[in-house]
Amino acid sequence: MRMSIRAAAVVAPMLALAAGVPVSADNVVRKGVDAWTTVKGFTQTSFAKDPIPAGFFCEGSQPFTGTIVMKGAPLATKPAQGLGEPADTVVARLDDAVFNAKGEATTRIQLKALSLAGLEPIETGCGLYDVSVRLDGEQPVTTMKIVKTSAKGGSYEAPLALNVKVVFTPVTGDVKGVRELSRRVNLGPGTHSVWTFAERPRYEGSIWIDSDGNGKPDMQVRGSNFVAGISPGKGDVRFATYSTYSSQPACPPGYCAKQSCHCNPNDSAWDPDMNRDGCSDEHLHCVWVCVAAPGGSASSPSPGPGLQEDFACAFAEDIDEVESDL
Repeated sequence: MRMSIRAAAVVAPMLALAAGVPVSADNVVRKGVDAWTTVKGFTQTSFAKDPIPAGFFCEGSQPFTGTIVMKGAPLATKPAQGLGEPADTVVARLDDAVFNAKGEATTRIQLKALSLAGLEPIETGCGLYDVSVRLDGEQPVTTMKIVKTSAKGGSYEAPLALNVKVVFTPVTGDVKGVRELSRRVNLGPGTHSVWTFAERPRYEGSIWIDSDGNGKPDMQVRGSNFVAGISPGKGDVRFATYSTYSSQPACPPGYCAKQSCHCNPNDSAWDPDMNRDGCSDEHLHCVWVCVAAPGGSASSPSPGPGLQEDFACAFAEDIDEVESDL
């Protein structure tokens, strides 16, 4: 799966705290999990460079070199919707991250859950197969860099590595025809990687998620004072809501819905300061985020979205398209 990330803000140095002063909550990102919703149709994996071998699906089947386009399949949670939205991907920050004098902090990250499904069945020469993707065993650990660009939050870089199992199931339901394939996937930093502090943990209480793809919640997770996917703003943090699973999120007033993509399909759109390592052109994975609308409206949220705000978001989309074509 291929993904990419472009920083959404310019990194600004932060003043150092006086020696001996206790570290405040606003200078520490507590460990916890971040849950994501995949953009339908903007996640794919290609087998062009590493084909599924001949005879994999049935005797005499040809090598599969096609591209599988996927969507999110909501994770089973306990309680239901315990993550607040139909998440399909969960990343854990394994350590508390303390900001240094430059306003930078690091933590280890690891995938804890993944649930994707093919957008449509694939033709294999042995009939149609449904496709699903989940994590496969112990997951690699990578390093996440978090930057404070304001007192409320900032941007981050989070290259990901994961071991996945791709499951091919005949649409006829024949269990004898099920095939599985394991792969290692490396995903570089993504576009629009933004975060904000929260007064309370985003996910509260005892929350369990399905980590192994069997449909039964088996792993307990917790939130923290870190909210990934929403730009820093003034006042209480409010979260994106989803009217249907495959739809664009309705972001808080003053914010625009954006796609954050790992392994950018358009190399010209990379931020020159981002590390491009760890991506290949076989993979793409995009999730929804909420980014402050042009004109600073996110700093003073309006009572509700209006025509001016809608125009600002539409204008920002036009600018993005122009930049990607340059």
